[in-house]
Amino acid sequence: MRYGAVALLLLTTAASAASDPLTDPDLVARANSVMSMKEAPVDRMLGLHKGTPVIVDVRCGDVCPQYTVRIIRYRIDPGPACVNLGGDTATIGVPMGLVTRPQSFCIPHVLYGKQMYTDQPYRK
Repeated sequence: MRYGAVALLLLTTAASAASDPLTDPDLVARANSVMSMKEAPVDRMLGLHKGTPVIVDVRCGDVCPQYTVRIIRYRIDPGPACVNLGGDTATIGVPMGLVTRPQSFCIPHVLYGKQMYTDQPYRK
């Protein structure tokens, strides 16, 4: 019975975080944050920025956490939909095994303009 209660609490907490409104300063603060070495490199929903879901996308190559990149982005594809929401498309080198491959993402404009949308989160 306790496992069911814990699962329900986790689902409720995740749903609440996913609908939390994010301001421009909230996104800048998150981009400036340092990830703990204990945090697993997984994608996390931050909330809604101007009504659009924002996630922290954490990618790790063959050696974690040394070759980890964190990308704060809208949860939509780059292109016309991104532009219509006021986002910007950025191409970022993402670690994949032993190599880094370019991928494009839709970035909130406040982070794109300040070049704060990607970093190596354990090296600040």
